[in-house]
Amino acid sequence: MPIATPPASSHLQYGLSRRQRWDVHVGAWLPHLPRYLVVVAVMAPLIWAASLRSPWFLLFSLAPLWVMRGLIGGFLNIAFVPVQHMDVIIDERGLGFMAGGERWWVFLDSIVHIAQFRDDLWSFGCYHGEMISIPAALIGQETLAHVRARSEWGRTPEGVQAAVQRGRLLLGWSATGDKAANPPSDQQGKPDD
Repeated sequence: MPIATPPASSHLQYGLSRRQRWDVHVGAWLPHLPRYLVVVAVMAPLIWAASLRSPWFLLFSLAPLWVMRGLIGGFLNIAFVPVQHMDVIIDERGLGFMAGGERWWVFLDSIVHIAQFRDDLWSFGCYHGEMISIPAALIGQETLAHVRARSEWGRTPEGVQAAVQRGRLLLGWSATGDKAANPPSDQQGKPDD
């Protein structure tokens, strides 16, 4: 399946309001919420019963908060950050976004779902849990079609194999999965004297 390249690298800078982030956050978490509520419902009586034995068991009450940290963190971000300033680059194979003053990249073939929780936003969910939302007015149809094609290609056997190979290269492994014959040394990358 040939994949066309986007017209050009897109560098987008924009802000997301609280309402926009609320709609995306709730829309993304709502299908999974019953599963997390079952975990909390099962853990709550067990934690209460254990706390009757010893107050130290109350530390286990933090477990449901850990399980739902993404949901809670998203709501805290919405509450305390009025406008989320975004700086996103979409190129041929990746999507880069700023987080904490650093640019983080995800491969387009690691995008597992593309959704439109609002009419004015496209949201891209990645394997690693990142959710990147881009205003529909800023992303061109050609770029969106390219992102969608790379995402779909990532789920094909060829795309999965390419991701495995890329992971091996990044880890410095050979094609068989063994460590490379020439592991990086302290001298690698240094200029000759």
